[in-house]
Amino acid sequence: MNKTTDMKKILSLIVLMAVFAGTMAGATAKKPKLMVFPSDDWCRERGYMLDANTPDYEKALSDVDMDGAVAVMGDILAEMGYPMFSLKQELKQLHTEGAYGMAVTSKQDGAVMESDRDAVTRNVGADFIVELSLSVKPFGVRRAIEFKAQTIDASSRKILHGDIGSSEASSAPMPVLVKQSVGGFIDNFCHKIDLAFADIEKNGREGSIVFKIADDCPLTFESEVSVDGESGELSEYITYWLEERAVEGACSLNQKSRETLRYDQVRFPLFSTVAAGGFGSKKGKVKAQTMESFVAPISRDLSQFNVSVTTVPIGQGQVYVVLGQR
Repeated sequence: MNKTTDMKKILSLIVLMAVFAGTMAGATAKKPKLMVFPSDDWCRERGYMLDANTPDYEKALSDVDMDGAVAVMGDILAEMGYPMFSLKQELKQLHTEGAYGMAVTSKQDGAVMESDRDAVTRNVGADFIVELSLSVKPFGVRRAIEFKAQTIDASSRKILHGDIGSSEASSAPMPVLVKQSVGGFIDNFCHKIDLAFADIEKNGREGSIVFKIADDCPLTFESEVSVDGESGELSEYITYWLEERAVEGACSLNQKSRETLRYDQVRFPLFSTVAAGGFGSKKGKVKAQTMESFVAPISRDLSQFNVSVTTVPIGQGQVYVVLGQR
C-alpha cells in the first residue's frame, strides 16, 4: 500500500468524521422553550377578556375546542423536540403562589402591572409564545376547522411568523382535526422557530428597559454626575453603561425626560457567566439570562451616586428600574 492510498484513506476518514460530527451537532442542537396560548384576537372575539386589552386565559381554556387545540399543539411541538410548558398548569401555579394579577407600585409611576402571560412566561423562561386561533365550521353532523398558529418572541413581543391550515369536514374529535390542519405546515413552522432562535443565540435577545425617578430621589436624569474624573448627565452614564454591555452596543433611547428614560431594542446576551460563587454556584458557570439579570449589576454601579435602585421585571424582556433615596 503506497503513501498516496494511505493519505486518501486518512482524508476520507476525516471527512466522514466531520460529517458525523455535524450530524450529531444538528441532532442535539438546543431547542427553545415554548408555551401555547389562545390568541388575543380569538379571546376578544369570544368575550374572554378581563378588560379591553387583557385576555382571560382561564375562561378561554374553558372552551372545550380551544383547550383541546392547545393541548394537541403542545403535544405536537413536544414530539418535535421542543421543551413545552402547560399554560393551564402555570396559571394554577400562579394562583397557588398568590402571584395572580401581581402589581408593583413605584412612587412616581403608579401601578406597574404584569399580565398573566408575562408572569407565566417569565416563570418558566419561555423563549417563544405560540398563539392559536380556531374557527369551527359545521357541516351537519360533521365539522371542519381553520387553524392559525403564529410565533411571538416572548422577550420583544414581536410577531415572528404565522401559518394557516384547515381540516376536512369530519365527525372526528378535535385532536384529529387539529393534527390534520397542522400537518401541512408544521415542518416549516418549526424551521422558522429554529431560525429565530439561532438569531437570538448569535445576536442576543431583544427587550426594553424603563428607568424612572421616584419622588424621593435626590437626582434626575439631567443631574450631573462624575465617574473617574469625567462628568456628564446621569442619562449619559446609563446610556454608556447599556451600550458597553448590550450585544454590539444595540440599544435605542426612545423616550427621555427628567424623570423617565426608555430604551427599546436592547439586545442582551442569551447566556451569562457567573462572576462569583455562592449558594452552590461555581465561578465561570454559564447560565440563561433574562433582561432582569442583565440589568441587575447597574444597581451596584448606580449606588455610587447615593441612590437606591429597585428593579421590577415584566415578563422575559422588560424591566422597570426605579431610582429613589438611599
